[in-house]
Amino acid sequence: MTHELVITQHVPAPRPQVYAAWLSPEGMSRWWWVTIGDTTYTVDGRVGGDYLVQSVAAGIGVRGTFRTLREPDLIELTWTWLDGDSAGPEEQVRVDLAEQDGGTLVTVTHQVVDPDGVESYRQGWTHVLDSLSRRFDDTQAVGG
Repeated sequence: MTHELVITQHVPAPRPQVYAAWLSPEGMSRWWWVTIGDTTYTVDGRVGGDYLVQSVAAGIGVRGTFRTLREPDLIELTWTWLDGDSAGPEEQVRVDLAEQDGGTLVTVTHQVVDPDGVESYRQGWTHVLDSLSRRFDDTQAVGG
């Protein structure tokens, strides 16, 4: 049994830009774990492509595979949390992108296996999606 966690965030950018921000190392490095200095990003942004975001210093990471990519409105991926040398269960994440108020409403639906992990995932997703929104706020403020 999984526990469905749903987090939403408005991002002040068009869907194609938000979509692209998930699918390359350059895109993710501008918003995902930007406050953790040694984070590395390996992203193969195609169906069947793998991703790995990892901080050795913090002892954390996440890896998975892109399962569905439907530009500009849907990304589905597997999710395995890495804590030091141990890996959690494989979970499913769906990212829906909808036009809203001149930008994009990002809805992340994470099927969490361990009920004890729901709150920490809520905090984590809230943090990275807020960072995604700020990344485009900053870009718009400087003109691009």
